[in-house]
Amino acid sequence: MKKIVFPFVLAALIQVQAVFAANILVVMSDVSEMKLKGGYDYKTGFYLNELMEPVKIFMDAGHTLTFATPTGLAPTLDPVSDTPDHFLDTSQENYNAHRALFNRLMLTDKEHSPVVSFARIEQIGIENFDAVFVPGGHAPLGDLVANELLSKFLNHFHSAAKPTGLVCHGPVALLSSLPNSSEFEAAMRAGKKAKPGQDWIYAGYKMTVFSNSEETTATKYYLGGDELFYWPENALTYAGGDYSRGEQDWAPHVVVDRELVTGQNNKSSTAVGKAVIKLLSD
Repeated sequence: MKKIVFPFVLAALIQVQAVFAANILVVMSDVSEMKLKGGYDYKTGFYLNELMEPVKIFMDAGHTLTFATPTGLAPTLDPVSDTPDHFLDTSQENYNAHRALFNRLMLTDKEHSPVVSFARIEQIGIENFDAVFVPGGHAPLGDLVANELLSKFLNHFHSAAKPTGLVCHGPVALLSSLPNSSEFEAAMRAGKKAKPGQDWIYAGYKMTVFSNSEETTATKYYLGGDELFYWPENALTYAGGDYSRGEQDWAPHVVVDRELVTGQNNKSSTAVGKAVIKLLSD
C-alpha cells in the first residue's frame, strides 16, 4: 500500500527539521605572515583539517555556516597542513572528501571567497548566530588575541550560553574578551607574566590549547629556527583559564566546560566539531 503524507504533516516535518538547523559563525584569521621573535617572517595560515573536519561535520548535520575574518580578506591555507597526516582519519579517501569540500567553498579564493569582515557580522547581528567555531594554525596569534569586535562576539556567545568551539591555537582568540586584551598581549610579547583584567568571562573555565611540549616540536620543525613571542598554554594560564592537556602529545584531547569547547591539537578537531553539535542539540 502506498504511504500518503498529507501536506500539513509534511509541513510540520519540515518545521521540525528547521528547528535543528543552526547558524554557525566560523571565525578565522586573515594573517598569512607573522614576524617571529628573532625577526623571521613566518608564512602561516589555518590548518586544513582543523577547519574542514568540524566544517564538514556542521554541514553534514544541515547547519548554515558564515565565514569571517577581521578585515574580510580571504584566509590563507598553511601549506604544511595540506596532507592526510594531520587528519584524525589519515586515509587518502578521507583527505580527498574534505579537500573536495574545501575546494567547493572557495574560502581562499581572492576574488570569489564568501568570507566577510567582522564589521559585516556586526551589521548582520551577532544575535543571529547560534554557535561560533575558531580553527587553529599559528595565524590566530597574529590578529585574534586583541580584537574589539571579536570581544563583543565572544561576550554575546558567553552570556547567551551558545556553543563556542576552538581548536589547537584557536583558543588564543578567547584572550580578545579580556577587558585589557591589548595590554595583556603586549606584556606577553615582552616576555612578562601578563596580568589579566578583572572579570574575564572565561576565568576559571576548564580549557585546553596547543601545549608547550607540542609547541617545542613545532618550533624545531616549522618555525625556521625562530620562535613565537609567547606560547598559547602560558597565555591562557596567566589569563586565568584552568588548563589541562592530554597524556600524550598529538593525541585527541577535548575539554567541555559549560558552553566552551576547546581542543588541544590538530587531532582534536573532529571531537570538537562533534561536541559543538551535541551542545546545539541539547
